[in-house]
Amino acid sequence: MNSLLLAGSFDFYVFYTVLSIIFMVLMILLSIAMVLIVIMQEGNSSDLGAIAGGAESFFGKNKAKSLDTKFKRWTIYLSIGILVTSILFFVVQILKNNT
Repeated sequence: MNSLLLAGSFDFYVFYTVLSIIFMVLMILLSIAMVLIVIMQEGNSSDLGAIAGGAESFFGKNKAKSLDTKFKRWTIYLSIGILVTSILFFVVQILKNNT
């Protein structure tokens, strides 16, 4: 590969095309993961059971909160990943159009 770079025959258009495909696949995977994480989260209406006397025990309630907190944290991480990936994708598209 170094011989390609030294010879000056490196094709940036192909390189940017490969990068854009990689970013598209990464965005699709991150989006699918985000949908799955959001589906696994519990809604806010699940806490209304305490009013009718259907509250869980202390330990069960903390376990659910802990898992829900992890899901919320992963939702934030995935949304940041999608944001960064989409910005990089459009930067690559601009660079590809300028070559």
